Amino acid sequence: MGEQPEKVKKLKHEESHLKFLFVCYANICRSPMAEGIARTFAKDGIRAESAGIAAIKNGGAAPHAVEVMKSRYDVDISGHKARNVTEVDLERFDYIVALDSMVYRYLKALNKIPEEKLFEWDIHDPVGQPVFVFRRVAEKIRKRIEQFLINREIH
Repeated sequence: MGEQPEKVKKLKHEESHLKFLFVCYANICRSPMAEGIARTFAKDGIRAESAGIAAIKNGGAAPHAVEVMKSRYDVDISGHKARNVTEVDLERFDYIVALDSMVYRYLKALNKIPEEKLFEWDIHDPVGQPVFVFRRVAEKIRKRIEQFLINREIH
């Protein structure tokens, strides 16, 4: 048998990755940071995206979020465009992480996400806060992602 076409190789490669969706309120602070941090685990087979439950379509990431991601994680989220979770095909994801209890309740009420895929984390929303608060939030997100992967023997 000959070589597989590139499209088939890419599809099989993509299927071998775990796909995360991080969801917060507006998709401008926590979830873009979580997406960026999760992407630093790409070598472990992680793919990540983000969304919000009340996102202003195509809004950019908060300036402090952009700054913290670049300075602490060498990740550029300056091109981030906010999107609403209702615009996302939720079935594509292995894990959907609600970054607070209100978001979790909203996602659960959609009745579109199997219970074993939906997780609730308690991550404070830093919107409107000084940059040091964004640093703390980003570090908490990094630790939660790392622990999540360890607990599932992914990392």
